[in-house]
Order: sequence, then C-alpha cells, then structure tokens
Amino acid sequence: MKYKEDIDKVRERLYAFWDREIVDRACVCVLAPKKKGDHISMFQNPHDLRKDPAALKAYWTDPETIYRENIARLERTWMGGDVLPVIFQNYGTSGHCNYYGARPVYGNDTIWFDPVWDSLEDADNAYTETLLKEHLEIARYLTERGKDQYFVGMPDSTGTIDALGHLYGTEDVLIDMLEESEQVKHAIDIVNRGWISTNEMFYQISRELNGGGAHAWMHLLAPGRLTHMQCDMSVMFSADMYEEFAVDELKQQMEWLEYPVYHFDGIEQEKHLVHILALEKLRAIQWTHVAGQKSAGHYIPVLKRIQEAGKGLIIMAPPSDVPILMSELSSKGLYIHTEAEDAGQAEEIVRYVETHTR
Repeated sequence: MKYKEDIDKVRERLYAFWDREIVDRACVCVLAPKKKGDHISMFQNPHDLRKDPAALKAYWTDPETIYRENIARLERTWMGGDVLPVIFQNYGTSGHCNYYGARPVYGNDTIWFDPVWDSLEDADNAYTETLLKEHLEIARYLTERGKDQYFVGMPDSTGTIDALGHLYGTEDVLIDMLEESEQVKHAIDIVNRGWISTNEMFYQISRELNGGGAHAWMHLLAPGRLTHMQCDMSVMFSADMYEEFAVDELKQQMEWLEYPVYHFDGIEQEKHLVHILALEKLRAIQWTHVAGQKSAGHYIPVLKRIQEAGKGLIIMAPPSDVPILMSELSSKGLYIHTEAEDAGQAEEIVRYVETHTR
C-alpha cells in the first residue's frame, strides 16, 4: 500500500486484536507529522474558511475537495506502528440524523445540528434520502480513487439517542424519557432501523477496498461489519435510565455489527459500565481522553475491569501514559493510540511497546 508498506503485518495484528491475541506485540498507533508542526488531524480543518462559505461547504461536501485534503494530510503524516492510511467520512457526529430531516450547519472544524422536530412522533415520517444520496456519492468517489492508496472508514453515524438529541433537542429528549418513555423507545427503534439500513449501504460500497470494515479515527480493520456505538448523552443518565433506554439500542445495533466497539466518552460513564460489559457481543471499548479529565493512566482499576470482562481496550492517551498502560494492563486485546512531536519520538514509542509487550 502506497502510504503503508507493512500493511499486511498491520492487518494481521489488527485482526488478532479482535480475538485478544498477540502476533508480535501489542497494537499501537502513533501519529506524528513528518515535518514538525505540520497539520495531521483528521478532525481539524487546516484552513480558516469561516469567511468563505462556498469553500467551507466544499470542504465538507465536495468529493474532490475531501479527497484532495485527505491526500495532503496523508502526505504530511508519519504513520507509526499500526496507523492506517484512511479517510474519515465525516457527516457529523451521530450523522444518521441527516437522514431524518436534520439540517447540517457547517463550522470550520465541526458539523452542528439544530433541532427540527416538533415532537418524537415526527420519527415515523421523517426519513429522507436527500443527503443520504449525496453522502453515498462521496463514499463511492473516495472508494473508486482509493485503489492501493488508502482505506475508507465508515461514517460517524453513531449513537441513536444522541441523534435524537440533534433532531429534537437534548433537553426535550431527557424530559420525554421521564414523561413519554414509550414514545422515546419507539423513536429509538425507528431511527435505529435507519442506522442499520444506511450503514449497510456504506459498508457495501467500501467493503472490497477495505477487505471488510474500516474505522478511520480508531485505525481499525476487521473482516466484517465494523463501526462504533455510543451514547454520549448518557453522562446525564442514571444507571437505571441507561439500562432502560440505551441497552436495547446497542443490542439492536449489534444485530447488524460483527465487530462492535463502544466509545466510552469520559469517566462519567463508569456508572453504566456494568450494563456495557454485560453486552455479550461487544468486542472492545474505546477510552477517550476527555478534555478536563485525567488521562487513561489514572484509571487503571477501571481499565483492568474492562479487560477482566473479556473486552478489548482501545485507549487514547498521551505518550507519558504508555509505560503505565504497558506495565499494568495485559497486552492481549490492548491497542494504544497516541501522538508524537516527530518521527523520532514516534519510533521510540513503538520500540517501547515492542519490548514491553507481555
């Protein structure tokens, strides 16, 4: 592969990760700029387009612009360890709300959504393929040009309760959980079914290129259907509310998924861990270093609890956390993500993981 000569070995490691097996070392992803200070983030726009609405919209919606910007990013990136050359289809977080009437607002680095539904009853008649067709065309364009250059990750269509928050308003969803619980569950079911059908469309477009499934920002490959699940709104739920509303959503999604990952967004979700770990089909949990919170290395007991439940761990952490993660956690089913200032530091981190895998 053009941007990753050792892709066969990387694929071998990533496939073994799903079975919590080790090929030659724990999985590690170390991103670094080839030239110190270069922009390499797939989440942040390297240009300030706030005063150019046409260029800003093209950045998010024009297939050629998306291709060109991503090739430039890949050219600037040193891909340490198991980093993948991959393009992220970003139509907004919980982006399947686009297919239920949401109107995206394009920011310089983020896509926002303002509520458009008057009530959750709107779920029954809201499905629309207007933006879906545009997004599928982007997926086809990127896939057709991919060849032996890169993978195409699945869209960030994750979290159906979160999508309801985009469509109806987070506060209104929370109120209806208390006052109209059956209507909330009905809306979750309707939008979740759309989540499955639209994800299948995207998966089929890129399946041959990827050799199965690919996840962009987690740098994952799998021989089948792969994406992540989430319920970021659950930081405002009690454990009982999570069990009542979120668990069925996740189970329904896992009827389609073959390699499900749960995006664990902050230590506040620890109160839901008993329900998450009870999901038999769940393969792995991805731990995000949330701004304002301590890094993953400060939560070793929670991370051990996840491993002891038989789930893989994908951990976003600073380089300073690598030693404690390697010493305190099992290398089986462990995948560390970090960033380095340059290729030299990145190589040192990969070597450290190689020599401390156990």
